[in-house]
Amino acid sequence: MNKQNKQAILARRKKLLLNKIQQQRSDLGQSTQTWLDVTEPYDKAWRIIISLKPALLVGASFISLYSIKHPKKIIRLGQRAIGAIGLIRTIQKSFKKTSD
Repeated sequence: MNKQNKQAILARRKKLLLNKIQQQRSDLGQSTQTWLDVTEPYDKAWRIIISLKPALLVGASFISLYSIKHPKKIIRLGQRAIGAIGLIRTIQKSFKKTSD
């Protein structure tokens, strides 16, 4: 293989790779809006959580101060919260089964 033939092969390969990269960029640009539509609910939930951050910090501070004075009440409240969450999930599952 001579030098010119090798350079021609490399030039053709480079052109194919550049075309492939251009096509990938084009596909990525077209799928951007689809991606944004799919992730919009998660972004909205994240913005809500971030907006509640100051209130959560104040609440956590209050709970930590209260738990120093009344540790048994906090433990009991946590157990009740876990029980309530379990009850809510059970009710949701039963409604899902009846609606199917």
